Amino acid sequence: MANVAIYYQKNKEESTEQAVLHVNELIQQLETHHVIKGVFLDTFNQSIELMELLNSPLSELDYIYLNKPLENEFDNELINQLTRTEQFEIRYFNRV
Repeated sequence: MANVAIYYQKNKEESTEQAVLHVNELIQQLETHHVIKGVFLDTFNQSIELMELLNSPLSELDYIYLNKPLENEFDNELINQLTRTEQFEIRYFNRV
């Protein structure tokens, strides 16, 4: 079973309830074949929880699931560099 973390950044007009619903749907799909190590949820245009995720032991993860590509160039480059050094892959919700 693969170890995964889930990162979700809300859209501009999206409520927290809608975001949680989307995350719960993904969890239901993943939990039979994956061990979910953490779920991280940020509001629109923030990356506080993303930084929390990236400061966790990434070497324990096989995949990080994102709801969409990261819009912030710094965050995007950081996570791309970490995929190489920590040996995990990025996957997207819509490709489960």
